[in-house]
Amino acid sequence: MKNIKKEIETISLIVFLFLSINAFSQEKEVEIIKFKVEESKNNPLPGVSIYEKGTSNGTTTNFDGEAFLELHNKNQTIVLSFLGPQISFNLINNIDFIQLNIEKRRLTFYRNGKKIKRIKPKFDGI
Repeated sequence: MKNIKKEIETISLIVFLFLSINAFSQEKEVEIIKFKVEESKNNPLPGVSIYEKGTSNGTTTNFDGEAFLELHNKNQTIVLSFLGPQISFNLINNIDFIQLNIEKRRLTFYRNGKKIKRIKPKFDGI
């Protein structure tokens, strides 16, 4: 009886470990990007919708115009939408912060606090 109980415990442990390893290996790498949206310099814009195009993954800027978005696909198109206008752009690899200045119509990409690229995106609906 003790041998059967020991075998069942061993088999249960093996199955648990197998399922844990399998679930862990199927997780996708998630990247978190911080956004800062400003109407003009130091004038934050709350309530801006930010999402991955074609998905339900999104967020909204807070009172300080900041938001964080977890990305599951680094090659995704990001959409920013607010009070009619909408901006779409493709992500640049290895960035961790994106700043949008609406007054200057400028989108700036950063990595580790260093400016990587600045673009003037197309504003749809303006």
